[in-house]
Amino acid sequence: MKRIIFALLLLAMLPISVFAVDFYAGANAYYASLIQPADIRAIDTVSLNLADFAFGGEARLFWGLIWGSAAFTYSPGDANLPHRIDFLLDSGVGLTIGIVRAGIGIGPTYGMEIGNNMGHFVKTGANLRLTGDVLLGKFSLGLSWISKVEFTRNSFIEAFNNPYGQLGLAVLYKFQA
Repeated sequence: MKRIIFALLLLAMLPISVFAVDFYAGANAYYASLIQPADIRAIDTVSLNLADFAFGGEARLFWGLIWGSAAFTYSPGDANLPHRIDFLLDSGVGLTIGIVRAGIGIGPTYGMEIGNNMGHFVKTGANLRLTGDVLLGKFSLGLSWISKVEFTRNSFIEAFNNPYGQLGLAVLYKFQA
């Protein structure tokens, strides 16, 4: 009898969890990984500097197993690397178990190098994102891996074979509807 009641409670809560929408927004910071293509490594003459990082904001929307995010980052650049602004959109699937949420997504990337094409955002390709969050009340502390690729089958395969990307942290606040 207890099992039947438990199963009925789970079935009753399923529609609530499917239609529940969570909206988070906050700050992020990314570090260019130690795994870099040879042309980037040749330009980067200093082992670790501010140009290796990107800072910005992020918003995420969760609806059951589906999630979407929009992230804005600014990379300060240096004498060899230009300043850069990127806008990344992602959508994907995720799973929440207890206080841990994990997901994988893909989406377009738009970017601009400041100084070269000032004022023109251009579509620079796609991004693959792996993300994991720890949910702490109204806050979410997330770790993300973003690999920027082009929209071709070979570039997706290359992204998994040679996973150059950015590793980042996001601190997000949950807003109630």
